Amino acid sequence: MANKDWYKVTFLIESDSEEIIIWKLNEMGIFSFSFEYLFKNENEKEVNIWLPIDDWGESSRSCFEKTISNLLKINASISQFFEWSIIKEEDWLTSWKKYWEPELVGNNFLILPCWINLNEKFKDKQIIKIDPGAAFGTGSHPSTYLCLEKMENILFSDKKVLDIGSGSGILSVAARLLGANEVSAIDNDYLAINSTNSNFQLNFGNLNKFQTYLGYFDEMFIKYQFNNFDFVLCNILAEVIMEIIPYVNKCLKKNGEVIFSGILNSQKNQIIKTLIQNNLKLLDVSTRQDWVCISAQKVNNLT
Repeated sequence: MANKDWYKVTFLIESDSEEIIIWKLNEMGIFSFSFEYLFKNENEKEVNIWLPIDDWGESSRSCFEKTISNLLKINASISQFFEWSIIKEEDWLTSWKKYWEPELVGNNFLILPCWINLNEKFKDKQIIKIDPGAAFGTGSHPSTYLCLEKMENILFSDKKVLDIGSGSGILSVAARLLGANEVSAIDNDYLAINSTNSNFQLNFGNLNKFQTYLGYFDEMFIKYQFNNFDFVLCNILAEVIMEIIPYVNKCLKKNGEVIFSGILNSQKNQIIKTLIQNNLKLLDVSTRQDWVCISAQKVNNLT
């Protein structure tokens, strides 16, 4: 297979713009990025984004610049705001990995990039080893943090779990660590499915009672007749959550629960309204920065 080179685009933002940038990048299907504090100015951050050259021609790059400029209301020259460089494939991992460190989540989880040795002081934590590859993060996004924080307070022992939009597979791994008996994961990106399988194998050495599905959730729901899940985990964009809530209800057994994340605070009320309309009872709402995590429970056997 030929080497794949990358564009690295860098620009500066005010620190309080980080969340809206994360939201927009996720909406655009961009998951390889980092934020770095500037020692000279703690109110600013440097944004680094990696984009595969083969997928980002001149018009796509121009559109990207205009989208970000409009989002940030940049008045200065675009050519002076964005700095583009080319990263060779062989330099990719070195460039990418230097930004990542082990991260504590909640009271019990430690997200451990697989190339870093475990510090002895963390040996009592639930260790989630992650090799994100070239497209998916290690779980530091606030929406993922909220999901994991919620999960550690739930009894998953011997439960059947569905992870919708699995990405790197971090929530699937966490569910198994917490005792889930069967875990299924679905994503519409083959890179995500490969990453999910690889990270599950990395943590447990096998794929026993673990199943992945490549495709869109509503289509997979019909094709494979998903049902009788104790828990559904869903960390994706709010716009997609709105569309799949009726299907999620049908996936759950009576009194089954769902955790939705990837929701901005401004989108919370509409999501809650849609849950109630689809026979899902609101259990809890938690927030981190501008992001919201909502848990709900199926209240009857309506299909």
